[in-house]
Amino acid sequence: MAHSKREPSLPRQRRSFTVAASPFNGVKFDLALIVVVGVVVWLIHDRLIDNGLGQTLFLAGYGVSAMIWLMVKTRRIEQAQRAKADSFHGQE
Repeated sequence: MAHSKREPSLPRQRRSFTVAASPFNGVKFDLALIVVVGVVVWLIHDRLIDNGLGQTLFLAGYGVSAMIWLMVKTRRIEQAQRAKADSFHGQE
């Protein structure tokens, strides 16, 4: 008998690849948004500011403020996770 391309007679459960939700998903989203906005700002910065030094300071300011935002948000999440783990281990 030849193999047919029909569905098997017994249903199979499809195994799917899933990953547990990370507490850092918000940081990942913020990073993606910062990169997209950064590319747009980089493309139009010469229309916003005429002075070369002003353009450099504007882009550097955007980059530094984005870096600080991501560092603060990551540190807050890390501290919350550490406090959660400490309270969990303290209950034992």
